[in-house]
Amino acid sequence: MKQIISKIYDSILSEEAKIRLERTVFILAMAGFLIHLVVIALIHIGWIDAGSSIKGLQNPVDAIYTPFSILLFYEVYCLIYYLPKSITIYIGKQFEIITLITIREIFAELSSLTLSSDLQQMYSDLQFIYSMVTILVLFFLIYLFYRLNQKAIRINNNTHGQMSRMPEKKKKYAYAKKILTLIVGLIFIVLAIINLSEWLMSNHSLFDFLQNTKPATKEFFSSFFMVLILNDVLVLLFSFAITESFPKVIRNSGFVISTTLIKLSFSVSGLASHLLVIMSVLFGTFILILYKRYKTIEVPTE
Repeated sequence: MKQIISKIYDSILSEEAKIRLERTVFILAMAGFLIHLVVIALIHIGWIDAGSSIKGLQNPVDAIYTPFSILLFYEVYCLIYYLPKSITIYIGKQFEIITLITIREIFAELSSLTLSSDLQQMYSDLQFIYSMVTILVLFFLIYLFYRLNQKAIRINNNTHGQMSRMPEKKKKYAYAKKILTLIVGLIFIVLAIINLSEWLMSNHSLFDFLQNTKPATKEFFSSFFMVLILNDVLVLLFSFAITESFPKVIRNSGFVISTTLIKLSFSVSGLASHLLVIMSVLFGTFILILYKRYKTIEVPTE
């Protein structure tokens, strides 16, 4: 069983597989962007009659939405890829995903922004400003998050294939995370197929399909982050097998809370959604700061 799991894992989640996927994602993102751009051009010159109310096909800026969507799903692969390697990088990838979702939304808002010399009229929709501030705050917090974890990241980058040097308990922990990784990957594929099937069946034309892209994607990631919450809890429980360290338990518990806050952000809209996202990344970053500081002090022994 271990050999079968290792073979499956190496075929889809090895460094070589990741490099191959990166090339494919680049080609798909470029093709998606150009196709979307051509469709918008054909609508503008009147070769395609799409009506004036179709969102996502009115402005060349709308074409950016397609490659960002493809990159977003690649980030999900990266999240799954790093799960058995580093919990902190895995959590960082969650933060990157929600940041990309926010950036993708701001491009949609940017294309429909009303230009006017009257600033009050131009910025009457505060959602645009909320998104801009949220992106800046998230980018800064993600920088801090990775900055705090430089030592662990360097170790992870330089220890490929050195699992044999691990203590036996850590080997079992790493093996359990590999199984979880494959399960999460399988669930991701199943969720994607189910959502895509429902999406295609509920839309009777290409324009209806494009019109409902945003809510369908939001629903998909809401379901996927629910899976990640359950996965984070299992990782937390598995970590008890190799350590009873209080700071590590608190750190992993804090990461579960961060993932839960991201999941909740999909259930609301407007300012509340942005605040939940910022709270999630802020909480995860401060948990890591305190975890690093806690390791530098001397605590009572039993």
